Amino acid sequence: MCTHDILLGEDGLSKLGLGLSEFVDGLPGGFFVYEAYGEERILFANKQMAHIFGCSSVEDFLDLVGGSFMGVVYHEDRLRVEDSIWSQINAREHDTITHRDHVTYRIQAKDGSLRFMDEYGRLVRNTACGDLFFVFVADVSNMTGLVPKEQIKAARGQTSAYTDELTLLPSMKFYHLHAAEFLARAAASGTRMADVYFDLDHFKAINYRLGYEAGDAVLRHVARILQESFPKGLLARFSDDHFVLITERDGLEERLGVVHERASKVMSSIPIELKAGIYELAPNDTSLAFAHDRAKVACASIKGRYDQHYRFYDESLFVDETMRDYVLGHIEEAASKGWLKNYYQPVMRVATGLTCGMEALSRWDDPDRGLLLPYQYVPFLEEARLIHLLDCCVVERACADVKRAKQEAGVAVPVSLNFSPSGLALLDVPNLIEDAVNRHNVPRDLIHIEITESSLTEDPELLRSVIGRFHKRGFSVWMDDFGSGYSSLNLLKDYDFDVLKIDMEFLRGMEGNEKSRTIVGSIIQLSQSLGMQTLVEGVETESQFEFLRTVGTDKAQGYLFSQPIPYEDVMSDFFRRYPPEAHDAPTAGTPSLRSR
Repeated sequence: MCTHDILLGEDGLSKLGLGLSEFVDGLPGGFFVYEAYGEERILFANKQMAHIFGCSSVEDFLDLVGGSFMGVVYHEDRLRVEDSIWSQINAREHDTITHRDHVTYRIQAKDGSLRFMDEYGRLVRNTACGDLFFVFVADVSNMTGLVPKEQIKAARGQTSAYTDELTLLPSMKFYHLHAAEFLARAAASGTRMADVYFDLDHFKAINYRLGYEAGDAVLRHVARILQESFPKGLLARFSDDHFVLITERDGLEERLGVVHERASKVMSSIPIELKAGIYELAPNDTSLAFAHDRAKVACASIKGRYDQHYRFYDESLFVDETMRDYVLGHIEEAASKGWLKNYYQPVMRVATGLTCGMEALSRWDDPDRGLLLPYQYVPFLEEARLIHLLDCCVVERACADVKRAKQEAGVAVPVSLNFSPSGLALLDVPNLIEDAVNRHNVPRDLIHIEITESSLTEDPELLRSVIGRFHKRGFSVWMDDFGSGYSSLNLLKDYDFDVLKIDMEFLRGMEGNEKSRTIVGSIIQLSQSLGMQTLVEGVETESQFEFLRTVGTDKAQGYLFSQPIPYEDVMSDFFRRYPPEAHDAPTAGTPSLRSR
């Protein structure tokens, strides 16, 4: 029998005096087999593969690369290579015989040197043990006329649907394409899995303060941290500053702690808060739509909180979702039937103890669920971009109540209205208020506009335009919640405000914290030197109020005076105890609050 008639199976090799391992070890390049999905575990490698990496044995090679295909490829080339392989495979999906790929990449040998590999792979569909890649690689580092670096650079320049261009993480398309198979493998091995949704809190503040290039650099850095922390997980960038991950449940809390710590140190000028929402996947759960939504809900529940960087989805969040469905399903009915009401929290003139204003705060008086507080419905309306329905009701009711006060009591104090970033984006708020004050014949100096500090980093150009239009029409504009987030003195420099409203957090523990007292006093002095009045909210004790008097604060607000109350209670009770000041009255010469 001639050698070319021999079938090179196990029997054919044995007739040549060779075994399968001797055959593959004799190949002129590296050869290995790995699982196509999940951890991409290497199931077999020949001795030449170990030699290419400068390893003494196959076991040494597997230990060096972590036993997976992605450990074979140099880390800077991994995502490009993965994307290129699957792009080639999917382009030939109709042809079950030619599931092949050809790609060039770098490897890092055991001594740290980089070498260039030319790879030829073949995807073998297998229902028994799972789909496998059979791969042959040749070291082309020293081949004349071949310039792998240029090939890699050209490949990186190609836009692909499977790779996020900014972070080089897998894209949403890649994630959705492989998620089900990834979970199926985990279920087959009995591994508990979790879906994790990541969000960078206050990320827009970075873009505003440091520029978009700095923001992009932060996203790339965070992507590397996540990739290094979860090398066996399925990780992707979904959009903006949002990342998603499927990973093993065991030990997740510890790994998230490390990720949060590393992310917080990415920048020295602005602390980075990486939030994570987690949904534990049930065994054999291969549908991610439900899990992803739940992880996102858990993540959203801790945004803005600095004492918690991750949260598991639980029953209490399910209750929140039920409330969300109710709110979104009934907001138009609530607006049309008068369920949305205004409560008012009085503002006091510090020097005189007289009432000098009121802040309008929304309440939902539901016929079935009772009185709902803003935290129970405002976040859902903002998320669904329906907050303008609420804003319209608050503006209309506030103007009607100011007019009513002038008619019934002969005097009215200014009312301040607070607008969220999404509300300002959805509504032409200056025109909305202009129309309302004209219809109710309310003086413009009796309506004040509060804009939260966080709004100023959402869309700076929009806010600058809105503030200018308010001032041009004769309305006073306040910065609300100064100090609640990552306050910057640039905000005072870049925007024109009439009143600076200092967040209550500065007052917590002020009696025993000299630093807090110094900060509050300095902010008040700075504001007044810039031509702004000051209002401190959250005043709860007489000692706090007395301190604010000594440092020259203009206005104060808090539970020491009153919680938010209905309009009728302001008129019938509060004004009797703390009379409203005449609108053009002097701000001194009246007995102090303490003496009343």
